[in-house]
Amino acid sequence: MRTWVKVLIVIAVVFALLAVAGYLFAGNMIYTQLSDVAGTCDQWMANRPDSFVLHEDWPAFDVTPYYMTGWEEVRFPSRDPGIEIAGYWIERTPGGPTVIYTHGKGGCKGALEVLIPGGMLARNGINVLLIDTRDVGDSTFEDGRAAIGNEEYQDVLGAFDWLTGEKGYAPERVGLAANSLGGPAAIYAFSEEPRIPALFVMATFGNLREILDAELQRNGYPTILTPAAIMAGRLFGGDNLVAHTPTDAMAKAAGRKVYIVHSRADQRIDYHQSEQLAEAARAAGADVTLWLVDGAGHVQIPAVYPEEFEQRIVGFFKGALG
Repeated sequence: MRTWVKVLIVIAVVFALLAVAGYLFAGNMIYTQLSDVAGTCDQWMANRPDSFVLHEDWPAFDVTPYYMTGWEEVRFPSRDPGIEIAGYWIERTPGGPTVIYTHGKGGCKGALEVLIPGGMLARNGINVLLIDTRDVGDSTFEDGRAAIGNEEYQDVLGAFDWLTGEKGYAPERVGLAANSLGGPAAIYAFSEEPRIPALFVMATFGNLREILDAELQRNGYPTILTPAAIMAGRLFGGDNLVAHTPTDAMAKAAGRKVYIVHSRADQRIDYHQSEQLAEAARAAGADVTLWLVDGAGHVQIPAVYPEEFEQRIVGFFKGALG
């Protein structure tokens, strides 16, 4: 082989390796940006169930009716060994209907997105367990990165085990609720634990790849980098972000109750994602309610439609959990 041909081959290989390295580097940057949750709960750390204030980004709304007195800080193991989960336990009716509420990305047990719905449930006699998933708030710090529910669902199941084990609650009296990117954690837990009778999710999604495409576009990146971000999650974070898919997980929802809520004005997660999720749950034979509203920002439906939201979430869990 002529020398100049060998040189061209070497150059081509080098350029190919550089292209792959650059693609993975860009993917890792995006993965880090999208998954980083270290310190994101700091803005909520001053909040307590009986004392929290409206965030400046929320519409004007009186939060004081949803203060929860008589709360307790609790800790329990995740189903994932070595992970300990922190929570606020608000017991209103011993042995009665109980809801585990999971926050979204950037949230924790002190976030308005869970405190307000939690207060709505508690003041109607429903017990509430608000949890910090791993890497946020007071729970175990693992790597500071969210796995988009693919690890966090084990934390939700740990909360279920604590309620049904240590607290002695009947499994059929324990339901799940979650917001935004906490939705997949609750959905996967619901899929894995057939004893959980009811699931309520707000402003979440059904298709992760579509959400990643949307996140990239929102942050000014080309969607061709979506596979790179997923690959980087595996290579650099040890997280398989597509190990589960919410719509696929709904295949195990047959015979159980699912309530899905979304705003058509949501600029973070498109409401069509909830329509996909509802369609998958119905196809599986679940008892599904889909409530779509107008004019509310991401996870802010309880502030814009407080009376109707409270009536719906309380009615759903009282009916589903006895």
